[in-house]
Amino acid sequence: MSAPPLAKLDVLAKRLLEGAQLKTHKYFRIAVPHALTGQSLVALVAEKGYAEDEAEAVHMASLLLQHGYLFPVIEHASTVRDDGTLYRLQRPYFWPSHATHTDNVEYAIYLNKRLLRNEQKNTVLKRKKLAELLAHMWGFITQQAEMQLKHQKEKKKADKVVYDSEERAFWRMRKPGASNSLEEHVGKTERKIRKPTTQAYRNLVDRLKFSLKTKPWLKALKASDTMVTWVDQRVDYDPFLTAPQPSNPWLTDDTGFWTLNTDTVEIPTERRVKRWGLSVQELVKDPIGRQVLETFLESDRTDPGRVPGSGAPAQVNVDSRTLDQTLDCLRKATTPSQRRHAFYHSEEHVFTLMAKDSYPRFVRSQIYKGVLSAAQQQGTRRLGWRNFVFNMGVTKKPLGSKQQKAVREEAAAALPKQLSSDSLPVRQAHAVKIDPE
Repeated sequence: MSAPPLAKLDVLAKRLLEGAQLKTHKYFRIAVPHALTGQSLVALVAEKGYAEDEAEAVHMASLLLQHGYLFPVIEHASTVRDDGTLYRLQRPYFWPSHATHTDNVEYAIYLNKRLLRNEQKNTVLKRKKLAELLAHMWGFITQQAEMQLKHQKEKKKADKVVYDSEERAFWRMRKPGASNSLEEHVGKTERKIRKPTTQAYRNLVDRLKFSLKTKPWLKALKASDTMVTWVDQRVDYDPFLTAPQPSNPWLTDDTGFWTLNTDTVEIPTERRVKRWGLSVQELVKDPIGRQVLETFLESDRTDPGRVPGSGAPAQVNVDSRTLDQTLDCLRKATTPSQRRHAFYHSEEHVFTLMAKDSYPRFVRSQIYKGVLSAAQQQGTRRLGWRNFVFNMGVTKKPLGSKQQKAVREEAAAALPKQLSSDSLPVRQAHAVKIDPE
């Protein structure tokens, strides 16, 4: 039975045996039967192993080579070369998943066969060491070697050459005492595993309880959902996923995209206004968005330019902890750079409150809906953005000339002609000495 780590290699090796076209090659006037080149081997592995590219096919072929499913005929190497090097597929009898155990007796029989053929001189030394180790059964080993050699002589010359190379390649990698790239056999690992004890079961229960308590899979699932939602919301604003309108100025000579998205444009685009509804960060980083938000806060009686603490010209309420931190920063501030960041904690607190309270109401307000409608209508006379900002989008009866003039004067006084960053009103709030209550 194949070990689980080798099961996939067995399937791939079987596909190679079924699809390989083995033939005789010439190597310096020597005929090499039942072989294929490295180029053919890599192409076959890419086809049968569904490799994505040539590098992956070479890697998969090298794994087969290192585990003994194929071997080089002439030049021995640990990796497969994508060239004219000749390789031969190993027969299933010598696969590592089938030959799971090799002992000294089988290796001694192989050395005796080689000694009878007078192939190598060092075979005699190896044979003497094994003869001393296996002296009690050396007669059986010699008899088995002679029988196998006699049976092999009955085969054809090409078959004998192929079988001899396969057997030599197998014992080159699997001979007893030699290191190889194969993992330790699963049978040896199972014998080393001790029987579970009471403490082992207790540790397992503790780990399971901890997993149920933390629920890491739920956190990962929630994070994945959040990421998917975030990407879905911003897919229309990613130039790699959605083509910019009217065109991408980096690819064409048309600069209309930059013109429509400048800070001084009178009417923002529909896509730009819709982006304000994604998050408060998207709103405040847009100069026109900040201007519209400030108009909403003024109409909502929420002035953003306030200072914490009693006695300030424009007071805003913060919690006691934030107030103490702000006062401590003011007392310790001795340089302009330190005074610059003295209100950091208050700014964070006010921004958090605005993100949780004011921003949701802004998105639902008629002012935001009016600017969005004006962007969709592209500033027509009937539905201009100023009409929605100051009249809250309510359809009214036609006004007379004097009333229209009064409304226009009121609108001009309340909001600049253009929604630009230069037209933002600058408020200078001077904090006075604050006596905490």
